[in-house]
Amino acid sequence: MDNNHKSTMKSISKLISQSSQSFFSAFLDDSKDRQSKNKEREEILKKLQVASAQKSLVVLQLKEVPTSQKFETVSGWIVSKSIGDSIMLRLQEDSQQIRMITVDHIKKVSTLSKNDKRLIK
Repeated sequence: MDNNHKSTMKSISKLISQSSQSFFSAFLDDSKDRQSKNKEREEILKKLQVASAQKSLVVLQLKEVPTSQKFETVSGWIVSKSIGDSIMLRLQEDSQQIRMITVDHIKKVSTLSKNDKRLIK
């Protein structure tokens, strides 16, 4: 019975050790994921701020659209001078229409400045 008790204690201590290690590992991975998302957001904000200052045409790929598509693409010019949690975009297809887009829903940003040789309509 003494050997059985020792093996039970070893297995319990091993289980506690493994669960502590996995918990700590998950905690560190979560921190890395959060840092990565913050870095991506800062890069998007920087690109949007430059595009707004240069009055560039902006093409945005938005994520998590409720339709059957995996993403949505919109293009236009940023109306507001400062970029916060959301932007106002004057759409390229209809210059009378303005759309508000939250920065968290932007997956990718592409810009085309007025100085570019390519045609902007």
